[in-house]
Amino acid sequence: MSISPITRNLRDAELVLIDGSSPANQITVLLDEGDLSWTEHTNTIEVKSRGSITNGHLRKGDDESVALTFSAKWTQLLGKSVDSQDPVQVYEFLNLLSGTGITSTSPDGQQQTLTLQFTVFDPAGIAHERITFEKVYQESLSLSEGDDYNLIAYTGRSFTTRPTVSRYTP
Repeated sequence: MSISPITRNLRDAELVLIDGSSPANQITVLLDEGDLSWTEHTNTIEVKSRGSITNGHLRKGDDESVALTFSAKWTQLLGKSVDSQDPVQVYEFLNLLSGTGITSTSPDGQQQTLTLQFTVFDPAGIAHERITFEKVYQESLSLSEGDDYNLIAYTGRSFTTRPTVSRYTP
């Protein structure tokens, strides 16, 4: 089977937030900016011989978690936490607000985490991909006002060295 020669863009993907409930609660991030990004870090220790790399060597450094960011247009901040008849909002989901039923994917006593699932659909229908970030914890959440729309910007880390990337069949 050949791979698709068609490049993918923001119109070909969706970002879903998943909690630790059973069955899991999830929300698709609507009106997102299509700016999800992540960085996988590899730490290396350079062991030099008297300051020279000629007779030195490299050693694997400490593991480092994956950094990730995304932003979305803000429709409303509060929903289900105020009125149980309202749907849960992105702000409530990311903050695991009381009254929403959103629970952490990590055990009690640990930092609260979620799973982020990024699915990229192949326009040619050949090779859809799913990128899953487990144990994602929030580092910062910025909310800003704008002329056309307000914005929620999320910065977090996945407590893994890299996301799980797999083929996906819808």
